[in-house]
Amino acid sequence: MAASPDRNARHLQLLAALVTQRRAALDLGKDEAARKCGIAPMTYRAVEEGRRARDTTYAKIEKAFEFAPGACRAVLDGSDSIKLLDGTELIHGAQIARPSLEDLADEVQQAVTKAAGLHAPDLTHRQTQEMTGEIVDELRRRGILPSAP
Repeated sequence: MAASPDRNARHLQLLAALVTQRRAALDLGKDEAARKCGIAPMTYRAVEEGRRARDTTYAKIEKAFEFAPGACRAVLDGSDSIKLLDGTELIHGAQIARPSLEDLADEVQQAVTKAAGLHAPDLTHRQTQEMTGEIVDELRRRGILPSAP
């Protein structure tokens, strides 16, 4: 059974919004984006206006905007987000970043330090650092964080 015209239009509009959002995040004008993608400016504008394009056009946009291959087709088929090559998930109006495991250790240290300051203000800076180090070491032993470089 074919998708309803309303549903198709919604998917085209969502794809248009996601492409526009990514272009803005890359700080590109529409003509710049078209050049980066290797497509005609009119074709690029049509995509941002929610009009159907060829699969080859979507593939060029995916490559230039660092979308995972097939991401545009997935949205047209019903997905509500686009995966970027770096693992980030682009959703309409937002972006969910997935930190690397290396960055995660820093994030854990910052979170523990902040929590200690809020819930145990009597701890000294040294005590907070020691506690943070122990937590990070335990997470490394469990294989949740990568080994120290």
